[in-house]
Amino acid sequence: MRRFAMSRKVTISDLARKLNISPSTVSRALAGKPGVSAELRQKVQNLAKEMDYVPNVAAKSLKTKKTKTIGLIISDIRNPFFLDVMRGVESVLFPRGYKFIVCSVNENLEREAVYLNWLMEHGVEGILASPLTTVSGKHNGNLYRKVARFGIPVVFYDRLINGIGDFDSVVLDNETAIADGVFYLRRKGHKKIGICLARRGLYTIEERYKGFKKAVELLQIETRPEWIIEGKHPMYSSFEKLKKLFSSEERPTAIISTNHPMTRSILRAAKSCGLRIPEDISVLGFDDLIENELMSPPITTIRQPVMEIGRIAVTLLLGRIDGEKESPSSIKLKAELIERESVKTLVE
Repeated sequence: MRRFAMSRKVTISDLARKLNISPSTVSRALAGKPGVSAELRQKVQNLAKEMDYVPNVAAKSLKTKKTKTIGLIISDIRNPFFLDVMRGVESVLFPRGYKFIVCSVNENLEREAVYLNWLMEHGVEGILASPLTTVSGKHNGNLYRKVARFGIPVVFYDRLINGIGDFDSVVLDNETAIADGVFYLRRKGHKKIGICLARRGLYTIEERYKGFKKAVELLQIETRPEWIIEGKHPMYSSFEKLKKLFSSEERPTAIISTNHPMTRSILRAAKSCGLRIPEDISVLGFDDLIENELMSPPITTIRQPVMEIGRIAVTLLLGRIDGEKESPSSIKLKAELIERESVKTLVE
């Protein structure tokens, strides 16, 4: 079949002129609406295919007030956690004919605010957000409320903003996840345990630290200020602090990570200091990537149901978009400890 050489995008009017019918008839035929015979509908569809017609989504959204698009705010696109969240979100959106716009805020409040305003301006139907809170307690809570007043539903995932409970949310039970990790290490005979904290102020990290403090106090486990490693950038500042700790004779027998970049930093620092895992230092990671199984030794870790977080969060959001009026849902999911070979059993 001969193709038409077009130097511009084909429109409904182009199709109408070729068939000598009205643009409204073409529109009804392409949309499968009544009022068009089966024969004419087939002619319109054949011509549209022949001329490489692509529907004008923007014009359609102006008519229907529906863009079938949501915004997805993530903190750091380099973090594999968010790639799995995206997979979970996409698995629900694609069958529904929705698409999503990814906005990586790079742990920056101003950038988060810019993206929230931009998403409002571009008419998204809803927003999934992992909101940022700084160590000083600053956040964009008022802006999120403005988004909601604007008629755009918001669902928080992975993180919350403390004191703001009027949004649906899906998070991990972070406190219990780390506390269970401490209990596991104690069962393995460890009485001296440290923890490696990612960026302070973040909801997830503060909850994990809270679980650590409660568990070590309950079990009367020794921990010292120098065994609590903090670092805004895990591959740099925390790495140097870990090397200093691992070079000391007064170091813990086990250390817990609070996210995967921190696990990498722990492993690098141990290797740099000539420490063997688990013979010289036991490591309990957080987040379970395939590389944990490929390490030597394979890393015992706390696994989050990451894709499930994405699936549940976007399902809640689609419910709000469809007009559900129930009270906000606050969902906490459980972590799973995956035992491998990076934790040594100590004889008491």
